[in-house]
Amino acid sequence: METNGVNNGSEKARHGLSFEFFPPRQPEGEKLFWNTLETLLPYRPDFVSITCGAGGSRQSGSGELVRHVQERTGLHTVAHLTCVGASRADLTEMLRFYQGCGIPSILALRGDSPRDDPAALERGAFRHAEPFVAFIREYFPEFRLGIAAYPEGHPETPDKALDELHFRRKVEAGADFAVTQFFFENEVYDRFVASCRDKGVHVPIFPGIMPVTDFKQIKRLSELCGSVLPEWLTSRYEAIRDDPEAMLRTGVEIAVAQCRDLLLRGAPGLHFFTLNQSLAVPKILEALAGEFYAG
Repeated sequence: METNGVNNGSEKARHGLSFEFFPPRQPEGEKLFWNTLETLLPYRPDFVSITCGAGGSRQSGSGELVRHVQERTGLHTVAHLTCVGASRADLTEMLRFYQGCGIPSILALRGDSPRDDPAALERGAFRHAEPFVAFIREYFPEFRLGIAAYPEGHPETPDKALDELHFRRKVEAGADFAVTQFFFENEVYDRFVASCRDKGVHVPIFPGIMPVTDFKQIKRLSELCGSVLPEWLTSRYEAIRDDPEAMLRTGVEIAVAQCRDLLLRGAPGLHFFTLNQSLAVPKILEALAGEFYAG
């Protein structure tokens, strides 16, 4: 993975491109997962990332899926790994597993406490991502490390200045790049990146893009992660709430405009939250093809 936005093997330098997936739970979901991945392969992503369950547990199914994706596709595969509720032994086992599989990168996250076990955060070896990043950097230095960024602030940290300080400390602990939570106002991303640069943080910060093709689903996700749904966006979707085709067209249109503006503003690339769906992202990338390449 080239986290400076250059895709190895392409004839022309281009902005970075990556896709995020989650482990399917049912056979139908597994088929959709692989169909979506195969649909997106021709766009030559710099990496794909696979989310995981809480606590770094192999039982989440994500470990074997990460291995399978890299072996089957040859893509640079980034494994999400959360430390919430996990012991050092649990996390070391998982990291050694990824090490043995040749997985090159880890997205190191605190993660959310399981709903049925709210005390998990207190029980784990690391209560925050910063010491978890430092732990991986010290004992598994071969991994490239990614972290999460929250341009609108982490939902558990209303003080944005404090949240930004936490982000900088994660970078100082050893992170190589960052991926943001999804947002819809690009000025928020601009301000966050500019503030980080002013304070000496220079790792690539990739904006997370969430195409809105199911407004009810996005409303639920925004409530969980603290992303703001601006009034201009909600009003557009309220008018087409019962029209899936119009919702898809609108989602693609909004995402294309957002991505085009982010690239013009100097974003190093785009990280798409696919939600294991293949309808919107190809349409967005086709619309952006003319300006996606840097030279």
